[in-house]
Formats: sequence, C-alpha cells, structure tokens
Amino acid sequence: MRNIVWDKKFELGHEKIDFEHRIFLDLIRSCSLLDEDRLRSSRLLREVEKYADFHFLSEENLMLDINYPDYEEHRAEHEYLLAQLKEKCFEYKHHDIELSELTGFLFEWFALHTTQVEAKLTRYIKAQQ
Repeated sequence: MRNIVWDKKFELGHEKIDFEHRIFLDLIRSCSLLDEDRLRSSRLLREVEKYADFHFLSEENLMLDINYPDYEEHRAEHEYLLAQLKEKCFEYKHHDIELSELTGFLFEWFALHTTQVEAKLTRYIKAQQ
C-alpha cells in the first residue's frame, strides 16, 4: 500500500483536528514507503505510536472542553486502538507480520476512525457553534 494520500473524505472541518490528522496520515504514508529496513521502520513506528498517543490526548482534551457527551466511549476507542497498534508493532518487531500488513492496518484504522468516530465528534462541535 504505497499510494496513501490525503483525501477530502478525511477532512472534518475542524482546523486543529484536520491538521493533526494530516500529520498522522503522513506518518502512515512514510511507513508505507519504507523498505524492510527494520531499524528505520521500527523507529518510525515508534513515532507513529507516540503521535497517536499525543493526538488522542489532544482530542480528548478538546472533548472535555466542550462537554462531549460520548467522551467515555470515544476515549475507550482510543485506548483500544492504541492497544491494537502496540500489538501490531510487537508482531512486526518479532517478524510475525510484514511492514506492508502493518501499514495496511494503520491506514484502515485511520480511515475508519476518521470517517466514522471522528466525524461524529465534529458534527457535535458544529452543532454547538
């Protein structure tokens, strides 16, 4: 999966969230362009993990600021996604999956979470304005 690019369907209309999502997708794209250089890919995957953790915290702070009614459900999804990411990175580190499989997982996770769960959050934000 080497043709990962930003698509308008990922745009939610919230400047900060969209900005962070663009960075996140760019990290996923960078992973997809790597060869099987385990040192480089492992370091980049650590960056993806750290960025995902940062981004989720950033979103959760936003949700708290606006008294988002589905905060707990959304936060739980973030925890679940981070746990899945850590598991996939562990599998990659131990040669149980290939980088392309991990990249496919990351992109699918990003696309589904953004267009479904995140879209619900931004609809709530817009309704409050």
